Amino acid sequence: MIRIGIAEDQALVRESLSIVLGLEKDMEVAWQAATGNEAVRAVMEKAVDVVLMDLRMPEMDGVAATMHIGSLSNECTIIVLTTFDHDEWILDAIHAGAECCFLKDIPPGLLIKAIRLILSDRFDLQEWSPEWRLYAPEIQVSARIRSSQIAGRQVRTGEVHLTPREWEILRRISQNQTNTEMAKALFLTQGTIKNYVSQLYMKIGVSNRAEAIRYALGKGIL
Repeated sequence: MIRIGIAEDQALVRESLSIVLGLEKDMEVAWQAATGNEAVRAVMEKAVDVVLMDLRMPEMDGVAATMHIGSLSNECTIIVLTTFDHDEWILDAIHAGAECCFLKDIPPGLLIKAIRLILSDRFDLQEWSPEWRLYAPEIQVSARIRSSQIAGRQVRTGEVHLTPREWEILRRISQNQTNTEMAKALFLTQGTIKNYVSQLYMKIGVSNRAEAIRYALGKGIL
């Protein structure tokens, strides 16, 4: 049985997804969440195989929630469902750990097929048919290819490996940009930036901006 969690702030969308997926003999909707915070708490209380994640939610957006859930469980697959075909949001969702992103108008049959293929490791983004590509933002295909090409070539700071997005955050911190300025420049919410900054600090072993800047200068990576 495939256990599914639904994180979506619109009640009608949540209920519709729950009904459609619940009709499948091999699927069970274990919980629904209206915010990113609720989704994170739900994963902690009841493990699922898949979370269908909205990107724009109150309290905590889908990118931040994806990052948190990924830190809690390596067994949970995140599939983003969004109405926004926005390159930056899609890229950040992929970098945060989402398996793939679909537009919300994807036909139920295609979504159900995708869930099954993804969980059986038989879903290849580069082999999508034209039908799939109607509902899947193209940017994620090139993002996956690029990620595989740079695997092992991430920014190195001693024994620390920074992702391209973390490198960008560190560079902007060194330029004394505020969280608000970074959020505006990168088309992210301030909550998402805050989560990136916290994760970066933890990786490089610092507790504030001044220490982060000294660290970057000391490693000669700016």
